[in-house]
Amino acid sequence: MNYTNPTTIISGGACSRLLNPRPAVLVTCIDQSGKPNAISVAWHTSLSHEPPLVGISIGLTRYSHELITSTGEYVINVVGQDMQPAVEFCGEHSGRDCDKIPQAGLQLRPARFLKTPILEAALGHLECQVEQEVPAGDHTFFVAKVLHAEVRSDCFDKAWVPGSGDVLLFLRHNHYGRFVYGE
Repeated sequence: MNYTNPTTIISGGACSRLLNPRPAVLVTCIDQSGKPNAISVAWHTSLSHEPPLVGISIGLTRYSHELITSTGEYVINVVGQDMQPAVEFCGEHSGRDCDKIPQAGLQLRPARFLKTPILEAALGHLECQVEQEVPAGDHTFFVAKVLHAEVRSDCFDKAWVPGSGDVLLFLRHNHYGRFVYGE
């Protein structure tokens, strides 16, 4: 095959940008005393239908990495465009240095099966119990079984409903934005 277009060799963090944009979610977790924290995550995926398994990739130096490792649980909160300021705040600040939940304006409610709370304003959430921690370079890939999942019925019917009023956030080259159907 003869390629005539010029190419650029990339490495490191730029490699992940080839897979962007990706939905940004807020993952809640707790410390050993039950204090909640939230982290913005774009590296997440479904892994299995039966049993329902999902995975998130968290940097080794992140405070949330510590919390998830110590408690073995997290909640993936799917959020809409109205949560963009909170997603940006939680992605730019560490729970080691501040209490992100009130500072990001987040309201919590108890989860059904976990100690980790869920976000009140989430469009949907997955309560996850860690089954395996897979070392992945400067990250850990946390494979978890979904113990319980819920979604707002006005925006989901076997898939996200276009025009439901809430659009999912996406991360593209370290900037959050919105996905608009048909564009």
